[in-house]
Amino acid sequence: MSTTPRQPPEVDKRETYYKERIRKHSSYDEFHRPSVELLLNLIYTYDVVETRISRVLGEHCLSLSGFNILMILNSVKPAGRQLHELGELLLVSRANVTGLVDSLEQKGLVERGPDKNDRRVRIARITDPGVELLDSMLSSYYKEVRGMFCGFSNNDKADLSELLARLRTTIQKSLSEKDPLQGKKGK
Repeated sequence: MSTTPRQPPEVDKRETYYKERIRKHSSYDEFHRPSVELLLNLIYTYDVVETRISRVLGEHCLSLSGFNILMILNSVKPAGRQLHELGELLLVSRANVTGLVDSLEQKGLVERGPDKNDRRVRIARITDPGVELLDSMLSSYYKEVRGMFCGFSNNDKADLSELLARLRTTIQKSLSEKDPLQGKKGK
């Protein structure tokens, strides 16, 4: 009976690298370690989540943005949405809504047509095959989402969600302020 030696846990090279960079940048006057660590953790965590979700969606030949559009259109079927409205509602890249809709249309998942109220405006609508695709994949998608957060209690999830919403609101508010740090000391 042979035993395989235990492998040491894989070293997270990105985490190690950025922790070292944080240590080296602490000499800057405006450097605030908790803020920089939070920013890097948010960016890195988004990348990990996006990679995992993209893998699941890729099994259905969908990008995260394409999936987002299908979910939006599915929620308003059969009415559809104007392309500029889709851009306003997307959670991810809004760079090329027309290109995303083109791609989904080529796959037969979305169709475009005139707006009944304004023939100059084009409306994107989810097709029956688009609805069928979502129906066939949402169970595995939601299972993957649930699995990503299995180490958190429902209270932890609610707390984290609330903190992220507060962070988003603070960042959006600070964009409209002239100098958000003026007169404030970091805690």
